[in-house]
Amino acid sequence: MTHAYLAATGVSVPPLVKTEHFTKVDETMRIRHGQSREIRERMKKIVQNAQIYARHSMNSCWHTEDQKKEHPIEDIFTPYDFDPPAYLRAKFWHEYAPKMAIHAAKEALANWNGSVKDITHVVTTSTTGWAEPGIAVELIEKLGLSEDTRKIEININGCFCGASCLRTARDIVRGGESGAVLVVAVEMSSVQYNIIDTDISSLISSSLFSDGAGAAIIAPEGPWLFQKAGMSLVPNSKHMLRLNPNFEREATATKMFLHQDVPKALADYFSQGRGSLLLNDLLGERDSFPALAVHPGGPNILEGIQEVFIQRGWPTNCLEASYATLHETGNLGSAAILFVLHRLIQETKSKEASYFAFGPGVTVEWASLSKN
Repeated sequence: MTHAYLAATGVSVPPLVKTEHFTKVDETMRIRHGQSREIRERMKKIVQNAQIYARHSMNSCWHTEDQKKEHPIEDIFTPYDFDPPAYLRAKFWHEYAPKMAIHAAKEALANWNGSVKDITHVVTTSTTGWAEPGIAVELIEKLGLSEDTRKIEININGCFCGASCLRTARDIVRGGESGAVLVVAVEMSSVQYNIIDTDISSLISSSLFSDGAGAAIIAPEGPWLFQKAGMSLVPNSKHMLRLNPNFEREATATKMFLHQDVPKALADYFSQGRGSLLLNDLLGERDSFPALAVHPGGPNILEGIQEVFIQRGWPTNCLEASYATLHETGNLGSAAILFVLHRLIQETKSKEASYFAFGPGVTVEWASLSKN
């Protein structure tokens, strides 16, 4: 069997939006829609508690005047009272998401010792938009890949799907009949920003998510060997985290539901459920603890997971890469785990690493890596 390696990573983000400015624009939106002071203050508190110090957005309604001059991007939000119709949101994603995907892929290629001629497959995902022909076709054409490049597009799956793409790429390489596989996850959460729904789940979603693209190259050779990879469902949790079209007639954005018990469910899973057995399997008899890349779904999720890992013997700063990603970029959906991995493999001195990504289901994607 051919071994599969994480050979290189790359990321791309649009202009930076500081949290103070983000909150100011959000309040302007809510005043425009006649929302109460109570709702506006609740949103401010949620944003503050999210521990996101800056995020990135392709939508220019969030940009400063200097950013608008440097990045002249059409503003589809302001002319429509910050609630543009669904077709404009889809059109905006279709224009700008591929550009971020291509930029992230180019960075991964620049960090790799191989050649585009060695890439035989492209695996992509996005949850904030889709089109067909999609991101994979844009990558094949703009990067000059072979027209025989095989593509797999796994769309509208949620935050765990960047890791699903990595696992799919790993399986392709291990099959022994391919070269390298390019993985790209791209999200433009700002295009789905929902100013209309004011339930707590919608407010949390609006506070957490941001824009960016992550890329990885999985190849028969590279610095990080895939040891194991898999997926599991947290029992009795499918009602806790959902993503679906908004079924209301006048709705313009997709609808996400995040139950407040998701952090506890994940913590219980890793402390006393099948996740505990998974940690036993990943640790084995070793004395050292692998470096960790955990999906930065939000501070409550990271705090619950970190407590479990610390109890198992990991150091108190074991989720440093995840927290740093949350603080600096927010939750990037399916691309988030690629951002954490991009940071981790550059900074860690460990020769072993494990990653975990979470999403609707509640689904847990995981893998373990070892460095050559």
